[in-house]
Amino acid sequence: MKDRWAWIATGSTLILSLIFSTSTVFVREGWPEQSFQIGVYALTAVYLIGGIRGTGENVASGVAPWLVYFIPVWGVIQIIAHTTASTFETREAALRWGALAAVFFLAQVVARTRAAREVILMAFLCFATVLAVLCMLQLFTSEGSVLWLFPSGYPDVFATFQYRNNYTQFIEISLPIALWWALRDGRGGWGFSLVGGVLFASVIGSASRSGSIICTAELLVMLAIGLVQFMREKKRRLFSSTALALIMVPLLASIFVSAVGWQRVWVRFQESDPYAGRREFMLSAVDMAKHRPWMGYGLGTFTEVYQQHSIKDFPFYANHAHNDWAEFAADGGIPFLLLILIPCAAAVPTAIRHPWGLGIIAVMLNACVDYPFPRPAVSGWFFAMLALLYMTRTWDQNSRNAETQQVTDDPLQVLEFKR
Repeated sequence: MKDRWAWIATGSTLILSLIFSTSTVFVREGWPEQSFQIGVYALTAVYLIGGIRGTGENVASGVAPWLVYFIPVWGVIQIIAHTTASTFETREAALRWGALAAVFFLAQVVARTRAAREVILMAFLCFATVLAVLCMLQLFTSEGSVLWLFPSGYPDVFATFQYRNNYTQFIEISLPIALWWALRDGRGGWGFSLVGGVLFASVIGSASRSGSIICTAELLVMLAIGLVQFMREKKRRLFSSTALALIMVPLLASIFVSAVGWQRVWVRFQESDPYAGRREFMLSAVDMAKHRPWMGYGLGTFTEVYQQHSIKDFPFYANHAHNDWAEFAADGGIPFLLLILIPCAAAVPTAIRHPWGLGIIAVMLNACVDYPFPRPAVSGWFFAMLALLYMTRTWDQNSRNAETQQVTDDPLQVLEFKR
């Protein structure tokens, strides 16, 4: 009983920490991110020191998930080896990556059963829905003020996000959950169809080009999955649960998109070179990686170093390379890039088998033209979702092993199994 309450407290605190990080993403001071880091570090310490039974059994097996815990260590190595261009920036980046690794660990130990995983996904989806509704309301009424109270200095805000692309990256993680449950939950899936329509429309309303393309792709992929599911049904009826979801999801999405408006994103698609500026930053990061392919210039130091490798001068400050993968190679070299890429790529097959996790593929693609990972408001949920996928993969493997063992233990079924 004690362990059960400790598990509930751990899961609730983790979810609240992630919600706090996302709710305060608009604050320019450093205290929200520092508070988030302190919170997850303290929660991890309490969990480990408390000696809750089954800690070692509640994490995914395999090399790939364990690489996540070595990501922040790379920054420590750079500081000790004096290979970073800024010890302060690298220390801050290492602390941020350490907090994300802690989220990854805690999400695994909290999602110790499939039922627990469903609770986490539901909590995330509810929070994402609230932000989507808030985003659409603020587009017409906030005049650039977050929650109608805090001036952002920008003409538009997107829920608690000041940057439209970071908002859409957050939605990219949650949208497949709603769409998959709409197809899966039978006649009760109309509610998830409604949520999916709201999430999708908020992305179109935000006028994010990359977000609109990726979320549209997610919608089409889910509809294709639903169509295959419908065709495989023994009795294909027009009013079956799958057919209703196939009708309601695009219908509701179209209604909400019409309400919020698609004209702004269409105007942005008319720009002659949508990658202008970002291309030069990305090429600067690639040049940085070529000069220091093994150790990089130090985690978090792109803004300090990129001007030495810039191919064009701009009258504005570049906070990131607008390509996280290139920036990882520039900051930490190829080894650091692989520390992040391998755990993410290894989870892709599981995400394909369990479509509610397709959001991690979406964010990985979006990271090719933007920077979702430096924002814990996005990357925190990404690593939590990554942990859920690894736990799901472990359960799938255990189920297959159990079925194999059951067959091979029965002498009468051995020959049939071999066939």
